[in-house]
Amino acid sequence: MTAYTTRERLKECLNEVDFPASKDELVQAAQAWGDEVTARALRAIPPADYANLTEVVGSVRFEDDTTRADASGRRRPGG
Repeated sequence: MTAYTTRERLKECLNEVDFPASKDELVQAAQAWGDEVTARALRAIPPADYANLTEVVGSVRFEDDTTRADASGRRRPGG
């Protein structure tokens, strides 16, 4: 099962994180914020030290990403 969050939730949870930060630190920050959905999405990213929020955003799956992918798949024959 793939985990997704929103950009807004991610930014809110990681607002006070000091970068660089490890995957585990990011997950802990989301859990401390009380956002298990975002923590689950962060658990799905590659284990690495992330230099900044932009790197994290590039690794996390977002709900609107799946919506776009699903919609484009429906428009293509056989998709």
